[in-house]
Amino acid sequence: MAQLKKVLYVDDDPSVCELVEVVLELTGDLEVRICHSGQEAVSLSRTFKPELIVMDVNMPGMDGPTTFSTLKRNGVQVPVVFATAETNPEELQKLWRQGPEEILIKPFDPHTLSTRLKTIWRAAHRAEFGGEAAPCTENQA
Repeated sequence: MAQLKKVLYVDDDPSVCELVEVVLELTGDLEVRICHSGQEAVSLSRTFKPELIVMDVNMPGMDGPTTFSTLKRNGVQVPVVFATAETNPEELQKLWRQGPEEILIKPFDPHTLSTRLKTIWRAAHRAEFGGEAAPCTENQA
């Protein structure tokens, strides 16, 4: 099976972006591109061709769900993971209805982040090609 190699991380918080970039590149051996807005993510996805997109839900301007729907309309067909500090079950249900592959609750553990993202990507990849894949949950990886 193919391996995850390219991740696009979208978040308006520069310190979170810096941490995620370092962690994924060093511990996950991944090529990472950072975007600080939804608009930037839509533009960069055309040239970078990510295999997985992780994006903050609450960003000024174009928020995560709007960015996700714009990417889908533009034909970007890769797994998308929402990252949020939201813990209210009703709000999380609203986010699930948007169709992300997974929702990561912030703050997430940087030591397990690359493994979690690879697990999510593998599950999505197997599901896309007809394999049996159990959904990845917050406690896995």
